Amino acid sequence: MISYPRSSPSATVRLRILGIGNAGVHLADRLAMSGDAGTDVVVMNTDAQSLTSSVVTQKLALGPKVTRGLGAGGDPEIGYQAAQESLGEIRDLMKDVDLIFLCGGLGGGTASGVAPVVAEMARESGVMVFSLFTSPFSFEGRRRNAQAAEALGALGRQSDAVIHFENDRMAELAGPRSGIEETFAAADATLLSCVASLAGILGGGAPLPVGLTDLLSALGGGTSRALFGQGTATGDNRAHEALEVALKSPLLDRGRLLNESHAVVVHLSGPPSFAFAEVAAIMRGVTKHVADAANVFLGVTTASDPSTPVQVTILGNYDREAGGDPVATPRRSTEPSTQIAPASEPKRKPRPLPIEETAPPSGEEPKPLFPEPSEPDNRPVAPVRSPSVDAKPRPRTKPAPKSKQETLQFESVARGRFEKSEPTIVEGEDLDVPTFLRMRGNKP
Repeated sequence: MISYPRSSPSATVRLRILGIGNAGVHLADRLAMSGDAGTDVVVMNTDAQSLTSSVVTQKLALGPKVTRGLGAGGDPEIGYQAAQESLGEIRDLMKDVDLIFLCGGLGGGTASGVAPVVAEMARESGVMVFSLFTSPFSFEGRRRNAQAAEALGALGRQSDAVIHFENDRMAELAGPRSGIEETFAAADATLLSCVASLAGILGGGAPLPVGLTDLLSALGGGTSRALFGQGTATGDNRAHEALEVALKSPLLDRGRLLNESHAVVVHLSGPPSFAFAEVAAIMRGVTKHVADAANVFLGVTTASDPSTPVQVTILGNYDREAGGDPVATPRRSTEPSTQIAPASEPKRKPRPLPIEETAPPSGEEPKPLFPEPSEPDNRPVAPVRSPSVDAKPRPRTKPAPKSKQETLQFESVARGRFEKSEPTIVEGEDLDVPTFLRMRGNKP
């Protein structure tokens, strides 16, 4: 039987957890009391009372001159000034470590103003930074949410990986009728499990460890929302039950959000009897929810205690625009594009073209049917008679410019638009001349 070395997390990656602000101190206390992290924990805050009540032994009071131990009052600018006052102490925390976890809740003054400064100091010291923070509830107001969004953006620029939990989604971990203490306890338990799982994953272990580069590939950079689900089970059907509990996590949206992640880390742990068939069954269940193009990193560790339950941990990030769920885009048809009027809209008859736009018959020049004269013409115009059968057709020509008539004359001076056309002669009479003029000329 092959035996694998079992080492503590500190043997491979020297990890330190920094709890920042009131929420960070609370989470650090839970980690210190549970002992699951297996690393050293430090708390830092501008509130002296919060530090005094903490069970963590390593404490850092930020900006005692700026805040006088009274906190930042919800102002990130005061938190930033406090961090600048304590830069020397913050720099000392970066010694003898390879990776730091920054934990807390954004939206207030301390974590929003201090966490980006700590992350920047760590990067300058050559220490890798994982930031794990929560954002405020949507009902906490625009100011807190805006401060959280700004701090989250700054953390994304300074951190190697950002794990971001939304409090609105964390509230779904408990039932809708659960008490407030039960709801916050469920949220704290999820954050605690996430930090402990990351520490355990980075600690390596046999037979299939997950490397730090794998975690960075799955969680690296940006301000994406975190995917996290964890389930444990014992018994004959332990693999299936543990996976089912993990996928039911609201932070995975019952497994549906896995399809939006570009990379997913799946860490499995269990007793020495943890079989390969169980590992394969769990992974087949996970890959059903993961996109085909996503990278899946698998880690498997076993414990020496035979009573250890099977545990399934799923961790990843998914990208989404701030402000709500992604909007589905309409599908594009593969058929040729045609414009069809909506069914509810009645069919309209084609609009007739204006008279000026009517196309002329084939072979004829277009001409206006009703040309507008430049000046009014009051001369009597001879009626147009239809030509006889034997008469030759007259070619149509453009109308000549009309002359201005100042006085009414009995004799026709100009023929207007028929000036250049051939006269209609019947039995020696010009029918284009008005009858009263022809009869006037025949009087004795």
